[in-house]
Amino acid sequence: MPQPLDASLIDLRDLLDLLRRHPLPGPLNLALYAEKAGRDALRYGILAACQPGAAMQCCTPACLQSWEDLVSLALLSDRPQTATCPNGYLGFAIPFPASDRTPDCLLGGGIRERLADTGAPAPAPAAQATAAATPLEVRRIADEIYRRLPELLGQQLCDFSLMRTTERLAATREMTRELARSPSASAAIALLSEALVVLFDLPRVLLFLRQTGRRPTIHSRMGVAAESLDLDEEFLLELLERADGCPCPLAGEELAALLPGSDSRSAMLFPLREDHHDVGLLMVLDVDLHLRDQVLVELLAGRLATRLLQLRQEEERRRERHTSTRMIGMIGTLALAGSREELFNGLLDMSAELAQATSGSLMLFDEQSQKLHISAARGMSSPLARSMAVPLGEGIAGRVARNGFPLLVNDIERDNRVAAPNRPRFRTKSFISLPLKDRDRLIGVLNLADKRDDSSFTETDLNLVQAFAGQAVLMIDRTAVLERADQLEQLSVTDPLTGLYNRRFLEERLDEERSRSQREGQSFSLILADLDNFKMYNDICGHLAGDKALRKAALLMRRSARDMDVVVRFGGEEFCLILPNTGKKEALFVAERLRRAIEGNVFPGETNLPLGRLTVSLGIASCPEDSETVHDLIHAADLALYRAKDLGRNRTVLYDPALARAQVAGQLRRGR
Repeated sequence: MPQPLDASLIDLRDLLDLLRRHPLPGPLNLALYAEKAGRDALRYGILAACQPGAAMQCCTPACLQSWEDLVSLALLSDRPQTATCPNGYLGFAIPFPASDRTPDCLLGGGIRERLADTGAPAPAPAAQATAAATPLEVRRIADEIYRRLPELLGQQLCDFSLMRTTERLAATREMTRELARSPSASAAIALLSEALVVLFDLPRVLLFLRQTGRRPTIHSRMGVAAESLDLDEEFLLELLERADGCPCPLAGEELAALLPGSDSRSAMLFPLREDHHDVGLLMVLDVDLHLRDQVLVELLAGRLATRLLQLRQEEERRRERHTSTRMIGMIGTLALAGSREELFNGLLDMSAELAQATSGSLMLFDEQSQKLHISAARGMSSPLARSMAVPLGEGIAGRVARNGFPLLVNDIERDNRVAAPNRPRFRTKSFISLPLKDRDRLIGVLNLADKRDDSSFTETDLNLVQAFAGQAVLMIDRTAVLERADQLEQLSVTDPLTGLYNRRFLEERLDEERSRSQREGQSFSLILADLDNFKMYNDICGHLAGDKALRKAALLMRRSARDMDVVVRFGGEEFCLILPNTGKKEALFVAERLRRAIEGNVFPGETNLPLGRLTVSLGIASCPEDSETVHDLIHAADLALYRAKDLGRNRTVLYDPALARAQVAGQLRRGR
């Protein structure tokens, strides 16, 4: 009889491998059974011995009962027993020596019964067996194993177990080194999966990885059908906290709660933790790992966790470097924005890129109305965005604007700060709402939603957007200051009555045009226009009517001029037009179009004027044809204008040098 053996020191499953290495009369499936493990353990042992990998339903109740009777008889008789199940399979049960540290029975099977007279295997409804034998042959096999058990359970098993432990230790050491050199997470996971199969012969293994803001992902499912997995994420997180980085067994209701619908009877959980970071979970199913193998698997799981965390941190550093470079480029691009609209759209688009958001809005605060108005939007039509206004303190954005603190929400329906139904136009329940402030002054609110991969926004996303938006706020404020300065500058060169440029602007622009004309060899023209009999119009209709007439005349001139032309109020009822890259003949067409526009429009009270309507006279001069200096060019156009007045008004006259000679002659005559 075998002597009691301490199974806490030696894994008795090594006995199965040791038996398989001996030349037994036929191929066998072997399994161990401990009576204290209960009836379910016996059923799994029967399946392992009879039909490895088959489902429990493959054995009929009568078949299972025959096996249970066989085991009971072996334990009672303390002798090997053989039997044939109703499905036509032969099996045996061999009792172990009585001990609290060893199993109670060695089970063997997987052999079809062969009829002694014909030599053919008996028909059976079950799956095809690997071998066939007569009941007598199986009995001999059981007796042979029973006879060898004393020597196998003695020094031979100890030596074999020691050799197996040494081999696995050496292999585990090599695996840890390889894991430390794995170039990617997928390579490290593949290496561990291979080690679990080759070193420990584990039939069913699951590997879950955690990622911030996302559901745990399954990266290895050896021996487990994908369609059978339905992980309870909340319970998984609870188990990880309970395990606190140490392996822990799971069975019964807890295992069913973690993997609803799974047919697994037990699991050993190995948390993947490194430096208080829960990387994931390795789950070994339906194998009662010996302490020796638990330690080795735990070591490999720890090395995998270390490498995965290192790879994740390296990726984060690469991403941070890329993000920093990208953010510097974004800030540079924003600094070149040509308008407030371009700046606002750029700020929203770039913030969305940093957080991988697909929708959002930029809302600016109007101090006068105490409301937030959408200045840029993604995922919303422009007309709708322009029509929306949120009072300070109302809604999510209004509350963020009032309290001045950013809001990061993973689930709008579960977050106590919001606790509102998800909005229909958003895909996900996570969002960021960030106040934009310059010191204590509220600028607006930036909102981001619907992350590209449908995961939740993280603190990293919020910090990135905050850092970027902090720089953008300075640009918004600077743009506002520059726009106010531009407005003041515009006022300084604009005539308040007509809205046209004034004489100060004219002088600066004429100098620019003259320089450009000389540099590029191009000519430009100047038109002086004077409303005819306007002093009389003022006397008859009053100054208010005169102001209205001036505004209307200015509007008609702006409409009659080309886009590139500059219209200026020269003074009183006199106007000036600068025509870049334009000779005299082209300028004549523009002047005539302007004259006809004034002549053809109705001005109140104009019928009392000498011509019966308000008209305009125009003079044209060109540079460098008529003059190379600004002063002389204005003088030439003025001479042409007065010639138009002398000829009866309401006409256009081109400058001719004869006009200057006539003026000189007239001055000489008046001098005499």
